[in-house]
Amino acid sequence: MITIDKEFEIPQYSKICTFCKHNDVGEDHKCEAFPKGIPMEIWMGKNDHKEPYKGDHGIQFEKLNDKK
Repeated sequence: MITIDKEFEIPQYSKICTFCKHNDVGEDHKCEAFPKGIPMEIWMGKNDHKEPYKGDHGIQFEKLNDKK
């Protein structure tokens, strides 16, 4: 019998990144800010990425369809 530790599972969709206009749809955990991979702290929703984050190339969360 195999037991999976639920606390270590990575969700397919992020509470933050799924709704960001910089998210690369179809790319696993990648976006314009983090082309090599979104940090788990952001992907898991522990950081909303509305402030600069190390390595984000000056790109932060922007809601999809936000009109400026």
